Amino acid sequence: MKKKYIPHAEIPVVEHCNLNCKLCNSHAYLVHNSTYPFEQFKKDVDVLSAHVHFGLITFMGGEPLLCTNLEEYIRYARAHKLAGVYRILTNGLLLKKMSPALLSSIDVLEISHYPEMKETVEELRSFVKPLAKKYGFVYYIKDIGYFNEIDTVSISDKEAKEGYEKCTRISYGCSIFNGYYYKCMRPKTTNLYLEKVHGIKLEHDLRKTDGIEISEDNFAQRLDNYLNSTTMLESCKYCLMGLEQDNSFCQRFKSLAYKKGWIVKLYYKYSFLYNGYKKIKKQVEYDEGAHTKDSLYVKTQTHKVLGNKGLKNQSLTGNESFTS
Repeated sequence: MKKKYIPHAEIPVVEHCNLNCKLCNSHAYLVHNSTYPFEQFKKDVDVLSAHVHFGLITFMGGEPLLCTNLEEYIRYARAHKLAGVYRILTNGLLLKKMSPALLSSIDVLEISHYPEMKETVEELRSFVKPLAKKYGFVYYIKDIGYFNEIDTVSISDKEAKEGYEKCTRISYGCSIFNGYYYKCMRPKTTNLYLEKVHGIKLEHDLRKTDGIEISEDNFAQRLDNYLNSTTMLESCKYCLMGLEQDNSFCQRFKSLAYKKGWIVKLYYKYSFLYNGYKKIKKQVEYDEGAHTKDSLYVKTQTHKVLGNKGLKNQSLTGNESFTS
């Protein structure tokens, strides 16, 4: 049986974080000690690997390095040939605690460097570069200067539908967590955000209604129906991400490249391609998604962009220092 190819899967091995970013797209600041149980992960991989192959898997959070046995997750996925490339996306505060087993299990290490961090990008690079050479992974340090507030409670159904149809996260990716497959990362924490921040209690748990359960019978058929459905997710009504998507050359190139697993593998495995594309993209366009640099790309009145001053006011604090 031919497996369905899906370009990218985000797997939050934990939902909590050691930072407290009030505009976190994953709402990690609202979550305390929530982990994707390893036994459940193995059950999900067993089913997924029989029907799906991902070009890239990103193990993330929250903060993924808070998962003490993260290398077991990655090695289990590798053993089942679930993807072509395995990446960790981290804030970098726990880099010194990464074990040789974990370092040798990955293809890509991407670090988000935030303005409030004590260490400079150069200091991070000087630490990671020899490790990358020794253990054979590609690394990239993303210097984050702005947060976008993509959460909303006032978007219209028309805007939500438009955002759903334009959202590249949905078109070439998914999120997998604790027994469920989602078209994007938003459903699993939207209920929590609305209730904790706005006092809004929805009738439905979007963790269940906006995704599909992996372990139920006929997963392949249910996945096809889910992916081919033109009905927007309920969580799209509270998200602005799709409305900020651009149609630039870089985005069009990425969308085309992601359709081929061998291109994804080639791109992520070679540092000159990976870092080169990032440098070009940084020069010619804004940084789409969670963090942007130009308010001209804001498409709705409820979409707010914060700079460094705003970020400091949003309580970004780390429990551990990279240099400690």
